[in-house]
Amino acid sequence: MSKGPHIFNAVSPEVQKAQLRRKQLLREKAVHRKRRSRIISVFAAIFVILGIQISVKIAQTQRIENEAQASRKTLKKVTQEHKDLSTRRDDLKDPDYVAKMVRYKFYYSKPNEKIYNLPQGQDNN
Repeated sequence: MSKGPHIFNAVSPEVQKAQLRRKQLLREKAVHRKRRSRIISVFAAIFVILGIQISVKIAQTQRIENEAQASRKTLKKVTQEHKDLSTRRDDLKDPDYVAKMVRYKFYYSKPNEKIYNLPQGQDNN
């Protein structure tokens, strides 16, 4: 049944060990490359997530600051209006002021009093 001599080229044990070492080094390099890429991917994902969170917080801070600035403007306006209305209320409680305003706006006069109408805002020297 044999059809002739089989020639088998056996590799020496040193060559086999060298080949096994090369294969093992290549396998270790591949494992190291995969591990390194996974670690880099994890850190990149963490970096992206933190970057997004920081940008969201900055946007929220800016929005809140704008709202606070608008509230300060409104408060200043309302405070000034309150001050003006308080002054007007105090003036309207004063009978001399009311009499003076009625005389000025409607040209009311006291008995035997003459009213002269002078133009305002023009200086002709």
